[in-house]
Amino acid sequence: MIDAKGAAAPGGPRSDAELFAEAARRATAREPFALCTVVATDRSAPRDAGAKMLVAPDGSICGTVGGGPLEASVLFEAVQLLRGGGGSGMRRFALTTAGDAAEPLPATPSPGEDLGMKCGGEASVFIDVVRPAARLVLYGAGHVGERVANLAAEAGLSAVVVDDRPDFARRERFPRAAEVRCADLEKEPLGGLSPGQEDFVVVLTRCHALDEAVLEAALRTPARYVGLIGSRRKVALILRSIARRLGRDPRADARLHAPAVREMGDRGGGGTSTLDGVARPTCCDPKRSAALWAAAGAC
Repeated sequence: MIDAKGAAAPGGPRSDAELFAEAARRATAREPFALCTVVATDRSAPRDAGAKMLVAPDGSICGTVGGGPLEASVLFEAVQLLRGGGGSGMRRFALTTAGDAAEPLPATPSPGEDLGMKCGGEASVFIDVVRPAARLVLYGAGHVGERVANLAAEAGLSAVVVDDRPDFARRERFPRAAEVRCADLEKEPLGGLSPGQEDFVVVLTRCHALDEAVLEAALRTPARYVGLIGSRRKVALILRSIARRLGRDPRADARLHAPAVREMGDRGGGGTSTLDGVARPTCCDPKRSAALWAAAGAC
């Protein structure tokens, strides 16, 4: 149960058009959010069915589902789902007669359910959790980068390609990538991007110095995977250099995979090398896995 004092400042009513426009903006910006919609009410409730509110992981809101304890409870549930990796679902709340608290109920009413003294009303709210789709952020548009981007496309994984060479960072070289950008990686190692929790970052730039700068910057982001392609000697040199600068071994970070290449199994007497950063997000999807096998065999 959440006391009314725990309620955040109300976001205020918004039209559906305004809320959907804001949801579209957040989706385009790859910002996770939860769309909370009152789908049913019984007896006294602060808002009718159809009331909507957007919730960000930091607890900020846009719109309202009624304010007070109901809104505080919905806000709490939405933030927990966003931060904890939970999925969308229905939530039911019983409101006290005094209107000073909202108590969560089972999502499905039990036979003969008796709300007892909690007869101030009931509200059912669907919390739709929206997260950015997984994508591959590829730093390096050389010949290996072309193969990696094609591999991602075959596996159904969106890819963003970044390079500091105009002749390489061209759309015609990466027709299947979601985005191709040319950026000064010496000045801005991440090329103006902010990899998020759903992103797989792979580094294979034109030189060791850039690899090191981009890798170190990527490890500071919340990206779920950070991979470096290169020989074991090159990888060891770069990681030692980063360790000296940071005062800690970057290999202690479980997200780091270097070298970022794995064997896809023994096929006719020889393993097929492919990118770990593409294999991981596809391994649980049968269709993507099949596409990955086919693409890896063609490389």
